[in-house]
Amino acid sequence: MLYQQIRDKIKTGDMCLYRNHKGGGFRAIAERWFVSHGTASPYTHVGVAWVDHDRVFVMDITTRGCAPRLLSTTGSFDWAPAPKELSETALQFAFDCFGEWEYSRWQAILGELGLLTIGKDMQGQCAEYALSIWQTDGMAPSEKATPAACADGALSVWKTSITRIEQ
Repeated sequence: MLYQQIRDKIKTGDMCLYRNHKGGGFRAIAERWFVSHGTASPYTHVGVAWVDHDRVFVMDITTRGCAPRLLSTTGSFDWAPAPKELSETALQFAFDCFGEWEYSRWQAILGELGLLTIGKDMQGQCAEYALSIWQTDGMAPSEKATPAACADGALSVWKTSITRIEQ
């Protein structure tokens, strides 16, 4: 499905999942390979949709930090509608993390091993940040902080579908 066809259906709180791609340096390629092969999933990144003033963003954390990005600039992604829109409390939590949370490769490894305490500190990785936001509203789809676990939780806990969106 094309982004233009689905854009108006995306709501604040929906899950945006990203698959491995070829961009970046050797380290980035190796990290994405580790995530996708370690979890036996095509998903290497996850974020949370935020719709505001007729703009659609994805809130996420990358090696560049925690911040929103225009969803239309992130490339193709998979979309899983959340059970409900985020509350103001959850949205404020997400905003408070912008520029504060720092990406941690170590926590990405702990997340994959199932040993990460979600939201314990101001360091994290994509799934931990997303799960922390959804936890605020009692709708975290997983207790394991990986993009694959988030996708599996969207299907089993949220009882939603995942749709491929082409940009």
